[in-house]
Amino acid sequence: MAASAKAANISVSTVYLWRSRDPEFYDYWMRALAAGYELLEMELLDRARNGAEKHIFENGEKVATVREYNDGLAVKLLLAHKQMVALTRVEEDNISPAQVGAELDRKLGDMRTKLLRRRALAEARAKPAPSANDE
Repeated sequence: MAASAKAANISVSTVYLWRSRDPEFYDYWMRALAAGYELLEMELLDRARNGAEKHIFENGEKVATVREYNDGLAVKLLLAHKQMVALTRVEEDNISPAQVGAELDRKLGDMRTKLLRRRALAEARAKPAPSANDE
């Protein structure tokens, strides 16, 4: 917000004053805040689905790049939307909430298994090969 105020050549205190006194300005403020949170959520969803590159360094030199997945982030995002997704599917497919819950639990389990396999593979690839001196 400070950067926006500076770009508009307005003091931060003026912006907060407008927000507290002008209902229309407050509405625009809240819409912009909601849009920002939507963009952040989309970025987090992308990281949860596609991982993030992590560089592996040895002696100050990059030796590998692996894709790292954050299971905790993925689970939090799924849980945040679980009820909404379940209600939508119930309405669309005329299925019971118990069926939706069981299907979501199965899918979460499948996703976790895939992510753990990918992580193990990435860790195995990142380990240096044993040298002749190691034997």
